[in-house]
Amino acid sequence: MKRRLLVELLIVIFIFSAFSVALAAAGQCPRCKGTGIITQNQPCPTCQGSAATKPNIVLERVDRGATALHGLVSANVRGLYHNKESFGVDAVFTGQIRTQTGTYTNTSSKTHFNANEEVWVVVPITFEGTSVAPDWAYTISFLQVENVDCPSCGGTGYKLVTTSCPDCGGTGVLSASFGDFSNIQGVGGAVVGVVVVGAVVVAGFFFVKKKRVTEESLRRLSNFEFQDWVAKRLGSSSQESGSYLGIDGFTSEGYPFQARQEDDVGKRAIDSFATAVGRSKARTGTIVAFSFGRDALEGVTRARLNYRLEIKTLTVRELMLSEKRTLLNS
Repeated sequence: MKRRLLVELLIVIFIFSAFSVALAAAGQCPRCKGTGIITQNQPCPTCQGSAATKPNIVLERVDRGATALHGLVSANVRGLYHNKESFGVDAVFTGQIRTQTGTYTNTSSKTHFNANEEVWVVVPITFEGTSVAPDWAYTISFLQVENVDCPSCGGTGYKLVTTSCPDCGGTGVLSASFGDFSNIQGVGGAVVGVVVVGAVVVAGFFFVKKKRVTEESLRRLSNFEFQDWVAKRLGSSSQESGSYLGIDGFTSEGYPFQARQEDDVGKRAIDSFATAVGRSKARTGTIVAFSFGRDALEGVTRARLNYRLEIKTLTVRELMLSEKRTLLNS
């Protein structure tokens, strides 16, 4: 009799334990996997995802000088610029003189600034005239300055940020949606609970499996979930650590790829990705986005001609409709 009671007690304990495990598994937040936190790439707050910033070169002073001889005015617009960066920078400048009769401009040759260096930039301007007036306006400004990799994100355009999971509010579990099991009593009730939980989990599995992937559903994914989806379509898996270098993972062929959950991705993003591909010692890379801007082809051509890199642009729609090997070998 005692042995029978002991066996029954053990059965009850086992069933309730299984029931608790089933509930816990069913209630675990799938996004953070029960940790309550998520780590994902977000656009860099410094460069707003552009991956590049304009160097800090400051105009300290403007000087001028002009003379009129033989019907021509020869003038110099001079600016004292201070490179406040810890690295060298190249830049081109425009000088302008505005008179009562017209505006005259010219550009300087490329000027190199060493780190923390002050340089006088001189722009010569010549135009027809017989005299020089004191009220002429002389200005000098940047025409072109080479952008540099954003120091905050290392030129990737993204930063890895750890935040509280928005789906579960940082608790690691989701609210139960299986009905109220608080009144379940005895062995029979526990078994029913386990069966119900199992049925819900199985039903949920098949629902997810059958749910059709659309561009809209992909836009609602987190950045890392989107990267993971792209990686699986390319025959690999995403790597969070690679994102620090501007590379979100590697295809099964070993080519780097970058997944941008954006529209109208243009030349600047392709330039940044080409830099990351070059750093990885690869010669080919694929960048995936919802759409590409008009200047995207310019970035692809520049990478091919200047760096001998083959950068392939692939839209999400193309990735959804085509086979991976066909896309990468086309």
